[in-house]
Amino acid sequence: MITTVIAICGTLLGSGLTAFVTAQTERRRNEALEQQQIREEAARDRTQRRELRVEHRKWRRDRRQAAYQGLLDAAHEAQGDIWQLGRLTVEPFDQHRYDIRRGAAIDAVRATRRAADAVQLEGPADVAQAADEYAKAIDLNIEPSIESLMLLSKEPLSEEQQERYRSSAAERNALVESCQQRFVPLARQALDELMNDVE
Repeated sequence: MITTVIAICGTLLGSGLTAFVTAQTERRRNEALEQQQIREEAARDRTQRRELRVEHRKWRRDRRQAAYQGLLDAAHEAQGDIWQLGRLTVEPFDQHRYDIRRGAAIDAVRATRRAADAVQLEGPADVAQAADEYAKAIDLNIEPSIESLMLLSKEPLSEEQQERYRSSAAERNALVESCQQRFVPLARQALDELMNDVE
């Protein structure tokens, strides 16, 4: 009888020990699975954040590129309208043509200012500053034509007045070109840096 009791106790003890070891093994396996799931979720989160950063940088680059191109296009348009206005200085004064061309040139200069404001929003700071200087140079470039045409509306320009106009217009054109040459490489660098960060 004692042998039976010992056998039963041994069996129960063995079963209990087996159940305990099985439970411990199961618990460790569940913990390992949970840790694996946590690591996989963390990896997915990191990948998703990286993809969002890449997407945001591409979006930022597209916005900047559009703003930069908008400024270049507006400045080119303004320069053409200012040139057309300046052509009136070599013709007899015509108030109607003057009003039309001056209005077009002023509108184009304002469009350039708005385009530079868009660059201010998109940045970075050095490009924004170069854009502001570029727009101001365009604005200054209209003055020689308007001043000369106002004089021409009263009487024909003297040789000295014509020379002063040509000199002032050439100086302002050189300033515009200098500002453009400063803006373009800075803008290109800002766009390249965004793409380098993506890669």
